[in-house]
Amino acid sequence: MPLFRPELDSFGALLASCAIDFTPKLQSTLTKIYVFNPYRELYDYVVPALFESGQSHAARVWRKRFNLFNDHPKSPKSMPFLDFFSRYFPAIQLTKEELAVLNGDTSIGDGVRTYVQKDTQLETNSSFFSDRFTARWFASSWTSPEFAINLMHKIGLRTISYHSLQSIALREDDARGVADRLTQLRKLGIGIRSGAYCDAIISFAERGEDDLLRTLLHCDIHPEEFGNPETRSMLLASSAQRQDWGLERLLQEVEGVTATPGPSKDSIIYKDLNKHLSMALSMKRFAKVRNVVDKMESLDVTMERENSKALLNHIFEDIGYHPKLNRPQLLDRAIHLSLRVARHGVAVPVRYWQILLYNLGRLGRFNDLEGLSYEICELYRPEPGGLIPVHRQDQPPNPNIKAEELDGESETWSEYYSFADGKKKRSHFKEEFWRAEIGPCQNETNPKQKHHKRSKNRNDPNHELRIPADLPFTNRQHPIQKIFDVSLQRSIIRWGFDQTLAQRPIPPSLVNVKPVGIADFDLACGVCLLAVLRDKGVYIDPQIVRSTVINRLAVAQLPMRPRARERDDRELSPANMKQLVEGAWGSQILPSEAQLASEIEKQKPKLWKSYPRLFEKSYDNDDRISSEPHASRTKEKGWF
Repeated sequence: MPLFRPELDSFGALLASCAIDFTPKLQSTLTKIYVFNPYRELYDYVVPALFESGQSHAARVWRKRFNLFNDHPKSPKSMPFLDFFSRYFPAIQLTKEELAVLNGDTSIGDGVRTYVQKDTQLETNSSFFSDRFTARWFASSWTSPEFAINLMHKIGLRTISYHSLQSIALREDDARGVADRLTQLRKLGIGIRSGAYCDAIISFAERGEDDLLRTLLHCDIHPEEFGNPETRSMLLASSAQRQDWGLERLLQEVEGVTATPGPSKDSIIYKDLNKHLSMALSMKRFAKVRNVVDKMESLDVTMERENSKALLNHIFEDIGYHPKLNRPQLLDRAIHLSLRVARHGVAVPVRYWQILLYNLGRLGRFNDLEGLSYEICELYRPEPGGLIPVHRQDQPPNPNIKAEELDGESETWSEYYSFADGKKKRSHFKEEFWRAEIGPCQNETNPKQKHHKRSKNRNDPNHELRIPADLPFTNRQHPIQKIFDVSLQRSIIRWGFDQTLAQRPIPPSLVNVKPVGIADFDLACGVCLLAVLRDKGVYIDPQIVRSTVINRLAVAQLPMRPRARERDDRELSPANMKQLVEGAWGSQILPSEAQLASEIEKQKPKLWKSYPRLFEKSYDNDDRISSEPHASRTKEKGWF
């Protein structure tokens, strides 16, 4: 009995499309199918597809499975995953085949050598499967065209050619339906290779030429024949001789499309809006900038990299870590535009997000602080999944980069964050800690230096590292973890406690009402915000929360510390504060009342060094008060 097994492309696509569903039963079935199949070149099909869909955990599971069966990557299609994997999981050792693909090393294996000698950029951006294979998926009547396109995009399809485009167009009834499918392809970022046949389909669909489009799709001329000018001339002469007026008109229209290729409507809108944005930025007309950004968002037009970089530079030109009380509109504008830029798929540096958060916290705008924190977390955990860009300055170093590739780097993580308040002095952030943890950051290499071909691509200013949406926030290198670092966590508790202490307390009648925002938790509003971030997946160290709360309770009892008149010592008692803080945190976090009181007393001697001026003012005030009765008595006796 003959055995008809699928070809490698078909089996790889089947495995990749099913592996996206990470349910245990399906994964067990796929594992059995893989174990008993004869192919062992499926790494480059499954792992990149899972990574592109934003499922790094599934990609790592399948990577380990492939390595167990001696199935290794052989093409640059796996480079984005390996680059991410080596940076964010440096403790896991890559195989020599993976290192060869990652570094473009041509000395290991003939299969690797064959692939890496090709143009890296072309291979990385090309589709994972042949155009004939994807055409069969699009032509299948088992699924709708929309579902088939979304599925192929999910498993890594980024470019199609005439086979696939023809299959998609044949599934539609008229030119308008084809135009809708073309719009779907553009929104998903799937490109169409240029050619006479593809250009003609696009032109006829956008112009609404139903007859021409139908004739083109159903004619018996092979699509490749349209790409040869001599063949088109011969066919045109033959159709005129045979008086086949329909074919003659079709060939004339195709000739017109190929002779005068003009930019598409979307391309014109893209260029015009980005040009207007560039002009508005150069003239510093921020009202115009906001209008253009709004229009780009409504029309789903992406922002050019240079424009986004210039916009962010203009936004934070006059904003430092300490707010300007006389210009609050600058902060509101920066928050609004930063979120809009980030929603365009642009990587906003961690430093900019921290500037906004520090300004809101120091101004006491706690509800706005909560809202911005929530928005930032949502940006790094999008619902559809996929990949998220990371700014160049926030990328962790790649431990597998050769030493000579780092020679041209001059900017380190510490230097990048040294001027947190915009002044030439050391920042209050723990630069030494982060530098020891993650090493120097990557920067653009010196163009005069000659590095490896792969190194150039990785250090190219236009090269953008992207991380999958399922990467846990608790990963030490995750941008979210760098934004909400230990310093910011301490500051959030301090702002909430100190600034609220100087304000009138919440009336007792409103205490029993269910809180709406973090500000309703009074002195523990900072603790509540950290609890919200913890529930979003951000790692919040309970020990940091505990020690900071105890420290602020001790500071609150210092003499001359700003405190509203309505706040008495009973409100700051260990019993009351324990109930308030643990209510905001959601569980027990502070020690018992007696132990809490003891911890507060232990903190007081340490505060002499931290707050000497408060004690000086207190003693000066006590001396002045104690001397006033003595002076009045001497005056009565006639001494003055």
